[in-house]
Parts: sequence; structure tokens; C-alpha cells
Amino acid sequence: MITVTEAAKKQAIRLMDEDEKDNLFIRVGVQGGGCSGLMYQLEFDNIEKEGDKIFEDNGLKIVVDKKSYLYLVGTTLDFSGGLNV
Repeated sequence: MITVTEAAKKQAIRLMDEDEKDNLFIRVGVQGGGCSGLMYQLEFDNIEKEGDKIFEDNGLKIVVDKKSYLYLVGTTLDFSGGLNV
């Protein structure tokens, strides 16, 4: 499961309200690269893909691709000047 703090929820809702798209959710993922060997991705999306893992926490929908899920299970999204994984 991936969880969301109250601070991250408030900021995500504020940013999603500014977007013109309907049914937005948070998509979280990882890619190879970066200093630690992984780069984290965090974006708003409205299209679910085959194999996605779908969670809901604190009133927000979070979607993770199958491969990234293995790295992100147990993660908490927080906000402190920016959304952080």
C-alpha cells in the first residue's frame, strides 16, 4: 500500500483543481538512473493502464505501475515545499 499524509493531500487537491482534466489521480513510479540508481516519478494522470496497482488513501487515488510497485510498497507521500516520495 502507498499512503498519503494530510499535507500532501491538501497540496495535491489544490494542484489538481488547477488542472482542466477530469478524474485526476496521482501516478507514482520509478525509473533506472539518478544517484541512487533510481529516479522517482510523481505526476497527475487520468488514464489507468493495464497492470496498474490502484490504491486510495486519505481520499486520494494513487496509481503505480506493476514494476514500480515492487520498489514503492510501503511508501508514504508527504509535502514539505514539494510533494516527496
